[in-house]
Amino acid sequence: MSNQTVIGIDCGTQSLRAAIYRTDGHVVAQASSSYPTSFPRPDWAEQNPDDWWRALEDAVRACLGQGGVKDFEIAALGIDSTSFTGVWCEEDGTPLRPAVLWMDHRAAREADEVAASRHPVLEHSGWRVSSEWMLPKAMWIARHEPEVHGSAARIAGGADWLVHRLTGTWRTSTGGAASKRHWTPTGGWPRELYAQMGVPGLEEKNPDHVQYMGEPTAPMLPEAAEALGLSPECIVAHAGMDGWVAPIGKACLEPGTASLTLGTSTVMVLETVDRIVIDGIMGPFPEGIRKNRFTYEAGQTSGAAVVGWALELMGVAPNSDAYAHLERAARRIPAGSQGIVVFDAWRGNRTPYFDAAARGVVFGLTLEHTPAHVYRAVLEGCAFGIRNVASRIRDAGHAIDEFRVCGSGAANTLWTQIIADATGIPLRVSAEKHATCLGAAVCAAAAAGLFPSLAEAAAAMAPAFETVMPQTGIHAYDDYFSAYLKIYEKTCGTMAHLSALTGDTRPGRTGNSK
Repeated sequence: MSNQTVIGIDCGTQSLRAAIYRTDGHVVAQASSSYPTSFPRPDWAEQNPDDWWRALEDAVRACLGQGGVKDFEIAALGIDSTSFTGVWCEEDGTPLRPAVLWMDHRAAREADEVAASRHPVLEHSGWRVSSEWMLPKAMWIARHEPEVHGSAARIAGGADWLVHRLTGTWRTSTGGAASKRHWTPTGGWPRELYAQMGVPGLEEKNPDHVQYMGEPTAPMLPEAAEALGLSPECIVAHAGMDGWVAPIGKACLEPGTASLTLGTSTVMVLETVDRIVIDGIMGPFPEGIRKNRFTYEAGQTSGAAVVGWALELMGVAPNSDAYAHLERAARRIPAGSQGIVVFDAWRGNRTPYFDAAARGVVFGLTLEHTPAHVYRAVLEGCAFGIRNVASRIRDAGHAIDEFRVCGSGAANTLWTQIIADATGIPLRVSAEKHATCLGAAVCAAAAAGLFPSLAEAAAAMAPAFETVMPQTGIHAYDDYFSAYLKIYEKTCGTMAHLSALTGDTRPGRTGNSK
């Protein structure tokens, strides 16, 4: 193989996955290792960073054994993670507390405060701020755990922390810096905003270097290489955030080609040449993926997680005979689930409302409805969440000609068909379900110099796709989508009240929503 293989690492919410790829995109081997998540309070979510490292060791060594690949045959390793998942640590990387996961919403009040500041840098995020992002989380830690904030030499993203374990250097990606930390290529870290929000000097806790995906970070430390069974000559590439490396794994670098990840959450990413501020959409983030481009992000905090919740509530196991029966029945039900509409905010709304206190709603139930009606309505509600943001992007003037789809939910053919029908946009479903791993591997291949550019590496290593065309016509869903929008409009205040009654201290809709 002579150094023509690379490893892609995806440090996800529930597990870390590693895969070895050839430069034609062929998968040589893949393995995963899981780790636990703790939920100390409602809407809090934490993990032990050391569990990620143990999972990395296990998964990489399993891949090497499975694929029969020698250490010197791996030219580079690329690694991504969820974001913003924060690690408060000492300079040497020793964690001072459990990592705060991306889906932890304890900092919703702080997010509203940042948005209310109307600082000019917030234009790059559409004037909205999410509690998933770094600054609100850092403000919360500074207020509630001041000893941790004061002792932390670094506040690292998940991939940043792992890259440091691998190379001894503190680096992050342009995507993570621009979209989750308010960095810009011209202004750097927003020192003035940090100080205004009561965390002066926060920029000193950020990684030292911001680099583009596909750029080399450094060779691997000898002790890290030994732990993983790799050569110290193996180049490490920072592949950034999982949601933003998936587009690279699906070669979504052409105009009008949007990436859609149907994972625990749904993530839509679109790279454009033109810069347009769109209400309710995150972006336009400058140079988030490539130079002289802008990146938009949208989606929902709970995607396939809602589908899984519904199946578990019904006592139906995926891939079981009961599930096959449920799906067949749901396919026979017409668009609109005979009057049931679901609002898909099981863990708040990410976009376009930026409302951490939003709640899931199942509306329109009657005694005549069956579990199949409810299941289909859940799939439709999740599709409406995608339509809600895609229509805003298209109405603003950016084309979305197709979605390139990956993630665990991509295997649900009923759901992908409903998304195509409800949005009117064709789907191209990736044959490589773990496109985040492939995207990280593409970054590794570019960093190792196996291709002249990131775009050329992505094109050469791109997977095959299966096309799902709209069938019913988008108008079959228009009235139900209108009802979906009205559900939030009419009940958002009640959602906030209910979250407060259950002991949730999040403020709901304040200055962070229009």
